Amino acid sequence: SNFFTIAAENVYLHQSLKMCGILLYFYSGILITVVSPFLATSTAPTVFPLVPCGTESGDMVTLGCLATGFNPPAVTFSWNKGSTALTDFIQYPAVQKGDVYTGVSQVRVRKQDWNPQQNFQCVVNHAAGNAQADIRPTPVFKQNPTLKVFSSSSDEDGTYTASCFAKEFAPKKHGIKWLKNGADVTSKIDLTETVSDSKNAAGKTLYYATSFLTVNSSDLNDKTTFTCQFTGGEDGSLNKTVPYKVIPTCPDCVTSNVKVEITGPATEDMLLDKKGTLTCRVTVQKDKPQIMWEDENKEEIASKPMIEENGMTYLSKLDITYDEWSRGVKRYCVVHHSDLLTPSREPYEREFGGSPERPSVFMLPPLEQTNKAEVTLTCFVKDFLPKEVFVSWLVDDEEADSSSYAFNTTEPIENNGFYSAYGQLFVSLHEWKNNAVYSCVVYHESVVNTTRAIVRSIGYRTFDKNRIDLNMNINQDSKCSAQ
Repeated sequence: SNFFTIAAENVYLHQSLKMCGILLYFYSGILITVVSPFLATSTAPTVFPLVPCGTESGDMVTLGCLATGFNPPAVTFSWNKGSTALTDFIQYPAVQKGDVYTGVSQVRVRKQDWNPQQNFQCVVNHAAGNAQADIRPTPVFKQNPTLKVFSSSSDEDGTYTASCFAKEFAPKKHGIKWLKNGADVTSKIDLTETVSDSKNAAGKTLYYATSFLTVNSSDLNDKTTFTCQFTGGEDGSLNKTVPYKVIPTCPDCVTSNVKVEITGPATEDMLLDKKGTLTCRVTVQKDKPQIMWEDENKEEIASKPMIEENGMTYLSKLDITYDEWSRGVKRYCVVHHSDLLTPSREPYEREFGGSPERPSVFMLPPLEQTNKAEVTLTCFVKDFLPKEVFVSWLVDDEEADSSSYAFNTTEPIENNGFYSAYGQLFVSLHEWKNNAVYSCVVYHESVVNTTRAIVRSIGYRTFDKNRIDLNMNINQDSKCSAQ
C-alpha cells in the first residue's frame, strides 16, 4: 500500500528483566504496527541506564539500557566498552504505550570490568535521531579511619588488654588484625568487635569499630610492641596501621579534653513566647569540633550554624517549640572531635511527667517602717508543679521595663514534692509612696493554656501609710484566691 506501512516482528517467549527499581515484562506473540504517513509523528528516543542493585553473585554483571518515548517502533541498540564494541547482548522488541514505544536491551559483562574507571556505553539508533547513555557504577564513599590504641594495666587474673579504636571509616566492611612484635596474634586470642554508625556534615554514613586483644602479662616486657592493622572497603583498598608500645594508660583520659554541656530554653521564652532554644556548648583544647543535633531516633535535625565563642568554646543552637518542651521530647547534641574515640551524644530531656499543679500566689508588702531609700516588693509563688515558673511585674498596668526597674525570680525550691519561688521588684521609697499600683504576673504551665497568668497587686496610701492589699486575679477560679 502507498498509504500504510505494516511492520510485523516476532516477540519471543515471555521474558522479564529486573534492574534497579524497574521490572519489565515481554510476552510471546506477534507485534503488528500499522503506521499512517499522515498521522504518525516521528519522535526520537530518550535513553536511561539500568544498573544492578547490590552485588550480583558469580563472575558476571547484567547492565541494561531503557529507550522510551520513540515512534516509529524500529530501533537498534549497540553496546561499547570504552572503544571496543560488544556483540553479546540482547535486544527486546519494542512495546507500545499510547502513541510511543519503549525498548530494552541488556548485556552481561565481567564483574572485574564493572568499576568506576571503566565506562560502558549504550547507543540507540532511530530514524528520528540517535541517543546514548554512559553506564558506570556509582563510586563507593571511602574514608580511612583514625586509629587509636590504648592499654590497661595488668588485671588480677594476670592478663593484659590492648584496645584498638577505628573511628569514622566507610564503607562498613572491614577487618582488624593484631601483631605482637611483628608477629600475627589475631588467631591466638579472643577478638571482640562492636560497630556503631553516625553521619558526618555531608550526610555520609561513617562507622566505628573497637577490637580488644588480651594476652598474658608474663609475656610482656618494656620492648613489647602491639600493632593494630585496619583493612576496609569491598576490595580491601583502605589500610591503616598504628603501633603501640606497652605503657599502661587510661583509655578514657583522652575524652577529658572535650567538655559538652546542654542548656535548656529560658523559662520566660517558653511560657511567654511559646518557643525557645536549646544551646550545646562545647569546650575543647585544640581543633574545631563538628556539632549536630539528633532526635530520639538518631535522625539528624536541622539546627543553626555553629558559633565560635572564642578559640576554645563553640555553640550550637536548636529551636524547640512549646509543644515539644511540654511533652518532654528528647534531643541529643552530637559532637565529633579528634580527641573523642566515638562521638559524644549529650542528651536533653525535660524532667517532668506528671500533671501540672496550679500555684498559689501571695503579694507580700515591704516593711511598713523603713529608713532605706529602696523598698522590696515580694511575690510569693508556692505549691506548684512542674518547677518552671516566671514572674514579671506591672506598674500601673504597664510592663516594668528592666532599664527602669530591677526585678528577679528566685530558683524554685522543692518541698514535699512541690515547688515554691519568689519574685522580687525593687523600687525607690519615693516611687512606692506615689500611689502607683504594683502587680506581679505569674506564668506557669498550669495556667498558660487557660487564664494565661495569675495576677496579684499592691499599692500605698499616702495619708496614713496603711497598706492597700489588692489581691486580684484575672479570670481565676475562686479557689485559687489568696487567703
